[in-house]
Amino acid sequence: MKIPHMGWNLVKIKKQSPVFRRLESENRFYFVHSYHMVCNRVEDELTTTFYGYNFISSVQKSNIIGVQFHPEKSHKFGMELLKNFVEDF
Repeated sequence: MKIPHMGWNLVKIKKQSPVFRRLESENRFYFVHSYHMVCNRVEDELTTTFYGYNFISSVQKSNIIGVQFHPEKSHKFGMELLKNFVEDF
């Protein structure tokens, strides 16, 4: 797999969160990165993405949310995520 991971990829929701409300179980988001985080707490993992292997692509602990992808470049999926974020947090 080429590094950096650049382009569209599926994001699979692992657990429900208001930020992914009204989004499908698998959504396409835009990625540009050469690394990813490792989450030490399974209960904080929101989504996974496959790029040669599964990795955590978003996390949430309380009102803190982090995403590996770029919602601002992810068309309708990103706009819905940002709208949900603004409405709920």
